[in-house]
Amino acid sequence: MIRLEGVSMHFGSTVAVDTISFELSGPGTVGLLGPNGAGKSTTMRLITTYLQPTAGRITVGGKDTAEAPIDVREQLGYLPELTPVYPEMQANEYLDFIASVRGVENASKRVDWVVQACGLEPVYKRPIIELSKGFKQRVGLAQALLHDPKVLILDEPTSGLDPIQTLAMRDLIAELAKEKTILLSSHILSEVSANTDRVIIINQGALIADGTLEDLQRQVRPNTRWTLEAAAPAAELASTVQSIDGVTNVRLSGESEGRTTVIIDHAPDQEIWQALNSALNVHSWPIAQLAPEQLSLEQIFLELTDHPSAQSQDVEQ
Repeated sequence: MIRLEGVSMHFGSTVAVDTISFELSGPGTVGLLGPNGAGKSTTMRLITTYLQPTAGRITVGGKDTAEAPIDVREQLGYLPELTPVYPEMQANEYLDFIASVRGVENASKRVDWVVQACGLEPVYKRPIIELSKGFKQRVGLAQALLHDPKVLILDEPTSGLDPIQTLAMRDLIAELAKEKTILLSSHILSEVSANTDRVIIINQGALIADGTLEDLQRQVRPNTRWTLEAAAPAAELASTVQSIDGVTNVRLSGESEGRTTVIIDHAPDQEIWQALNSALNVHSWPIAQLAPEQLSLEQIFLELTDHPSAQSQDVEQ
């Protein structure tokens, strides 16, 4: 549905987006991540035709954003970070107005649906200026859904929502993703993990990672770190594991009730598990746990963007 081919965006001498290419096809949610100023919002504005790229090509549903912007907008629902509402209108007046501008068929039925889906019943006939930030956000999402678009571009969709509203928004996005292509940006990485099937990370305008959480973990640390828990003395276990060919480092993680936990690093092209099992069997040390390291999206993000916190987290593990 969405294709970017070598897309760049310059503001004078500033390069906001630098030769980005990616494609989103079929239903599902893709998270767009990056530090502040990385180019996330600029990328979304390019896709939604608010900006035209300096170089490259963008298509949505086969329509070029430069050549057929109206056709592209008909396929898109867009919730920018700053909610696009008219504060002097009541919520119902605003949604009726958007439905009219969009030429929505069966407008009253569609408005009723988005009001219910976005939980706007308590504030439906109140002036938007009186609404909390969370309800304004939901009004903004409602306008993005009114014309039943095939593609949704959501920039910080849970901004300003309380925990209950956030859960409701997460459920709604998950339901919409069954039929729609959704590109979602958020600074709340737990929300991205919960909502998305795939993550795209950009930094300083360039695409640096694209894949599932498992793909990105392999990119950061290609299955070379495992946690081993065994009923064994700490020093002897560490020494035994360190002696195995392919093991590059062994670090004590904890001791409790006769069990020792160690973190094992090994060369990515080396298979050590048969030798490890044999070595522990020689000493009759039962294995209680052997599991690959699972990095959080936050850890992956920090490492890929070369954030100093990534180094400190790695030392602490």
